[in-house]
Amino acid sequence: MEYILAAYRSRNVAIQAYNYLTGKGVTCALVSTPRAAGVGCGLSVKFATSYFEAVRSVLTVETFAGFFLYRATATGGTLVRL
Repeated sequence: MEYILAAYRSRNVAIQAYNYLTGKGVTCALVSTPRAAGVGCGLSVKFATSYFEAVRSVLTVETFAGFFLYRATATGGTLVRL
C-alpha cells in the first residue's frame, strides 16, 4: 500500500485544502502528519498516488510544507519527501 500526504504548517489551511479537494471529487482524508515527516502543524491531506499530478497543480499556498510518499513495509512503513 502506498499513498501521498500533503503536509501543511497551518491546521486551518490543511482543512481548507481537504474541503477543496473533496469538492473537486478527489477521494482524500484529513490525517495526522507522521512524526517522521518533521514538518507541519500535525494535519495532512492523504490521497492516492494516482491523484498526485492533479493535486500538485492546485495545492500551492504559502503554508504548504511538502508532499510525502508513504510506502507500507513488513516492518511498518517508509516516508519519503517528494
